[in-house]
Amino acid sequence: MWARNAQYQGYLVGKYQMPVYSNVIYFHPNAGRNDPGGYTYSWDDYEHTNRYKVIRLIEIDGQAILETQAPGILPFTPLMKPPTGMAPERWLQECIDATHAVPVDQRTQADLLYGIYLFGGIVYASALLDQLIQERLMQESKTYQYLREKFIREATIENTLALLKRRFHTEEVSALTPALQNINDLERLQQLLVAVPEMQSLEAFEQMLHE
Repeated sequence: MWARNAQYQGYLVGKYQMPVYSNVIYFHPNAGRNDPGGYTYSWDDYEHTNRYKVIRLIEIDGQAILETQAPGILPFTPLMKPPTGMAPERWLQECIDATHAVPVDQRTQADLLYGIYLFGGIVYASALLDQLIQERLMQESKTYQYLREKFIREATIENTLALLKRRFHTEEVSALTPALQNINDLERLQQLLVAVPEMQSLEAFEQMLHE
């Protein structure tokens, strides 16, 4: 991490000639334990020092953050320090409950819950997150919708290519990958997938692809 910071800070100072305030945030509870927040090395009569602030989420009082009801920070609270003696599962539930209670519109709340689902996955089991955050509560999230559509689109392209290879037994199918990837319309991709079993030749499918 120290070497990466030296690279970033050196570039920014050299390009913009302005102060750089560097912070390193560690999400996983075990990460960053031995990070001293910088390094110093010297040779002959020369010395170079690089410093940055280390922020470990597990060292932040999570309950105090929940009480602020600051929406932008709520998705990170499950990774923060819970109250003394509180089980991790209970702490996760507390964070979810606090997010439900924050006074924001429904779409923003869906974004916050999806944020908890994503970042919580660093520490908590997926089964527990699925149990505590129902999918229907996240469906209005713009990020959820984008990633879901991206996943379906990629899966549709992959399945289309697999079916074409099985049907026509030729590696020429791979040449169609760029054309399929250039299609952003998910409905169009699904139509192409459904049409594969009816194609009499790869050329016929290619013609349909470029229509």
